[in-house]
Amino acid sequence: MSYGPVIRRVMLFAILLAPSTHALAQNMQWVTTNRTDRHTCPSKKCGIAGHLMFREGAEILETKNGWSRITKAYSASCEGGKSEYIKEGNSACTTANGIQNGKLAEWVQNKDLSLKRPEDPSEGATGDHSLVSGSDDYRLYKDQFAEAAHQLINNGTCTEGDFKEMGGWMASTIRGKGMYFTYCGGMTLRNKVYLDANSGKVSR
Repeated sequence: MSYGPVIRRVMLFAILLAPSTHALAQNMQWVTTNRTDRHTCPSKKCGIAGHLMFREGAEILETKNGWSRITKAYSASCEGGKSEYIKEGNSACTTANGIQNGKLAEWVQNKDLSLKRPEDPSEGATGDHSLVSGSDDYRLYKDQFAEAAHQLINNGTCTEGDFKEMGGWMASTIRGKGMYFTYCGGMTLRNKVYLDANSGKVSR
């Protein structure tokens, strides 16, 4: 079982509305860009609670002025007037930031969505590429991901089983753009391995 995608999506899908299967299929749209920001209101001025990656799906609950709401309102976990769930940008627990009565909902731009799911860039992947085919931004850095996996397996840091379990490399929300991570030998911080996709450098 691959746990990587589960880790990335658990918070988002835990708060999605859960209608009938038929309704879900009717309202589903897919990300067509490398990633799209999940804002706290239908404006780029509002905080970013996270991202949806290329080919990820979202149920559309409401549309407004070129934006779509993809979650019901949920606790913003406000402490000291700021939301603990905001990853980037405005974190103020204010109505102007889309947070009302201590709750927020997530919005994405319609221009980044499509009714048709894009083709899977990892289809037909073989060898080292197949070990990292579930990586975030696979279509952008598939060679860098495969090469890093190959090196880590050869030097004994990771095993093929580690990459099969994780599905590949996940985008880091802490270390910034171009940084990815995976786990080798366990799921603790000491097992976390980072990759700078631009330089190919691997670090702990």
